Amino acid sequence: MAYRFGDFVLDPLTGTLTGEAGQVKLRRQAFLLCEALLRHAPRVVDRDALMDEVWGRSALSPNVLPQTISELRQALGDEPQSPRYIETQHRRGYRMVCEVEEISSPAQGVKEQPDRQPAEAGDPTPAAPRWSRRLGLLAIILVALCSIPGLYLYRDIQHESSLSRLHGEVIPAIRSTLQTDLFAAWRLAREAREQFPGDPALEQLWLGLSLPVTLTSDPTGATIAVGPYQAGAEEWVPLGKTPLNKIRLPPAMLSFSLAHEGRQSLTVAPSILPWPEPFVLPRLANAVEGMVYVPPGPVEYMGNRVELPAYWIQRNEVTNREYAAFVSDGGYQNREHWAPSSTEDPALPWPELIPKLVDSTGLPGPAFWASGTYPPELADHPVEGISWYEAAAYAKWAGHQLPTAFHWWRAAGFGGPQAQLFADTVTASHFNGRATRAVGQGGLGARGTYDMAGNVAEWCANASGDQRHLLGGSWRSDSYALLDPYAQPALQRRRGMGVRLMHSAIPPTAQMLADLPRKPPRDIAPVDDATFALFARQFDYDPAPLDATLVARDESQSAWVRERIRIRAAYGDETLPMDLLLPANGSPPYPVVVHFPGGNALMLDSLDQTGLLDVEPFLRTGRAVAFPVYQGTFERNRARPSGPLALREQLVQQVQDIRRTLDYLETRDDIDSDHVALHAISYGAARAPYALAVEERFTTAMIQSTGLYEQPLPPEITMQHYLPRVTLPVLLFTGRDDFNFSLEGAQQPYFDALGSPVDQKRHVVVEGGHIPAGYVETVRALLAWSDQWLPPGGAP
Repeated sequence: MAYRFGDFVLDPLTGTLTGEAGQVKLRRQAFLLCEALLRHAPRVVDRDALMDEVWGRSALSPNVLPQTISELRQALGDEPQSPRYIETQHRRGYRMVCEVEEISSPAQGVKEQPDRQPAEAGDPTPAAPRWSRRLGLLAIILVALCSIPGLYLYRDIQHESSLSRLHGEVIPAIRSTLQTDLFAAWRLAREAREQFPGDPALEQLWLGLSLPVTLTSDPTGATIAVGPYQAGAEEWVPLGKTPLNKIRLPPAMLSFSLAHEGRQSLTVAPSILPWPEPFVLPRLANAVEGMVYVPPGPVEYMGNRVELPAYWIQRNEVTNREYAAFVSDGGYQNREHWAPSSTEDPALPWPELIPKLVDSTGLPGPAFWASGTYPPELADHPVEGISWYEAAAYAKWAGHQLPTAFHWWRAAGFGGPQAQLFADTVTASHFNGRATRAVGQGGLGARGTYDMAGNVAEWCANASGDQRHLLGGSWRSDSYALLDPYAQPALQRRRGMGVRLMHSAIPPTAQMLADLPRKPPRDIAPVDDATFALFARQFDYDPAPLDATLVARDESQSAWVRERIRIRAAYGDETLPMDLLLPANGSPPYPVVVHFPGGNALMLDSLDQTGLLDVEPFLRTGRAVAFPVYQGTFERNRARPSGPLALREQLVQQVQDIRRTLDYLETRDDIDSDHVALHAISYGAARAPYALAVEERFTTAMIQSTGLYEQPLPPEITMQHYLPRVTLPVLLFTGRDDFNFSLEGAQQPYFDALGSPVDQKRHVVVEGGHIPAGYVETVRALLAWSDQWLPPGGAP
C-alpha cells in the first residue's frame, strides 16, 4: 500500500517519496513521520503518539519531533503559516490537511512468472527448479532495494548516528565553548554547519553566535583571513577575497590578516560593528619603514572634530635602542633639533633647557638611564622618562613628526564613525605593572599598531594650557587611562612617559595643533516635577484597538515556542511586529521580559536574522520574552536620525512601542502582566531610562552596557531629567574598560543618578569592554536578579 497526496507519492514498501521532480531524499525518521501522518489522515495525531510510532520513545529529547516536522515541511515545500500538507494544531499535535489517497505500491507490480514448461529442442539452457528461480528473484529484489536511497539501510543509520552526535555532542560542545571563547564557539559552529546543513537547532545557535558583516578593501581582491584577537598562526580562518558580502562573524574583537600583490600586508584589529570601514592596503613603494598606514578621515577628540589626510604612524613605541642612536649622534648638543623650544616656551630658552635633560648620572639622556646609556636587557623596551621637549627633538632628528592628539586618537581607533565596542586591547595591554615590557607584546590596534594602550604614555604635539597632551596610559596607570585625555608639564620626565612618531607628507594645520584644554563636565540639574510632567506627556498616545494578529508559530526549538504577532502601533498607520517566546518548561501564566536589543538591531534586515542568546537564559528558566521590532530597527529600519529633533521623534516612538507591547501582553491569559521586566542592551539601554521613567507597569529592569550620555540633546529628552524618575529595582551590568562609557565618567554617574532605593539597585562591573566577553558572568548576574525580582512561574 502506498499513499498519493498532493504532488507526491510515498511508498513504504520501497521506502521512497516521489514528487514531480523525482525522488525526494528523506531521513528515516522523517519518512516514518510522513507515513504516520498519512496513515492517520485527516485526523490529528498528538505528539506522544507520533513519538511512540516514529521513535519508540527513544528520542534524545521531545525537540526531535518539531525539528523533523520542519525538515519534512522543507522537503515538501510546505509553509507552517499557510500549510498545504502539514498543519500544526496548537497544544494538540499535527495532521495532514491535503487529500490522501491509498494506492497500490508500484513495487507490487513485480509478479512471479508461471513455471516454465520443460525445455524444448533448441532451448539454449534447461529450466531452473522453482525454488532456485525464487531465490534468484529474491536476490534481484534485494539488490534493487539496496540501491534505493530512501530505504532504511546503512546510510540512514549512519545519518541518524551523525544527527545524534550533532545534538548529543557537537551542539553541547559549542555551548560549553561559548562560555569562555566566543571565537572558538563560532569556529566550531561554522564547521558543524558544513557537516549538518539546515539543522534548526544549529541554525538558531549560529544566529546567536554571529552577525552579518560586509568586508571590503582598497584595492579589491585582497585575500582575507580572520582570527581571534591577536591570533596565533594556527588560529586564522580563511574567508576568501574581498569584497565579502554579509559574511557572518562573531560579535567579538577580531584580528584580520590581508594580503594583495604589490601592497603592504595588514594585520589589524579594528572594530567592525556596526559599519566596518574598508581595509586599505597601501602600495609597497610608498611604505614607510616601521610604520603602518592610517587612511584619511574624520576624527573627534575632546569635542573637537577635524578631517585628517592620510599619514603613517610607528607600529611600536620608540625603544631605548632607537633613542640611543639620537643620543650618540649628538642630539642633545645640536641646537637645530631643539629650535621649537625657544618659540614654544620663551620662558625656557635652549641654553637653560638642555642642562635639565640629563640621566641619573648627570649625562644627557632620559631620566632613568645611567652613564649615558640604558641597561642592555632593556634595549627593546620603550624609552621612558623623557620630556615633551626631548620627544619633539627626537622626532625632528628622525625626520618625522610628533603626532597631534587627533592623529594619535585616530590611529588608536577612536573618534571616528566606528565605535570601539570591545576591550581586548585593554586586557592584552600593559597596565598596573612594575616596569615596561618589550614593545610589540601589547594590544594590537585598529591600524596595526602595538602598545597604544599602556606600556608608556605617548607625548603628542598639542598643548593644554601650559601643559602637553600625553595619551594612552602607561604601565603605572589604571586601564581607564587609555580613554582619559591627559596632559602634563612639558618638562615632566617621570617613568612611563615615552613617544611614538608619525610621518605625514602634509604638515599638521593650526586646527590640528590647537590648544586643547580639558572642558569641565556638564552639570545638569533635573527639572522640577511640573516640568517633567510636561516632558512625560510626549510619550502618551490615544487609546486604540490592538488589532492583534498571529502571523506564524514556530515550534522547532526545544526550549521555547515562538509566536510572530502583529499589532497596531501607537502612531500613524503603522504596524508593530513582535516575537513572543513562550518557555517550554514552567507553567502559565509566565512572567515576561520585554527585550530591547543592542546595535545588531540596526544592522540586520529582519528579526528572523537575529539570535536569541541574550534572552535564552530567561526562556530556559520559565520566563516568557517579548521582542518587539522597535521603530528604526530590523525591518522597520529607515534612515538614521539626522538631528536632535529627528532623534527625539524616534525615541518617543520607541518608548510608545514598549508601552504598546505592554498593552498587548495584558490581553494574554498565559502572561503574568503583574511581573514584567525590561531587559535592554547598549542601543536599547540608552532608551531604557525614558521608558522606565514614564511607564509604571514594569516590575524591574536589567540594563547592560551603557552610561551617562554627554551628547547635547533637547531638554525634553536629556537623560539627566529621567534617571532620577526611575524608581523601580534596577540592575546595571557594565564592563570596566568600556570604550564608549568610562567607569568613572559615565557608568557610575548613571548609576548614582537612578532614583531607585539604594537597596533596590545594583551595579555589577566585570572585566571587559562595552560588551563583556564573559557570557557566564552575564547570565549569572541576570538570573540572580530575575530570581529576586521576577520569580519564574509567576510566583510572588
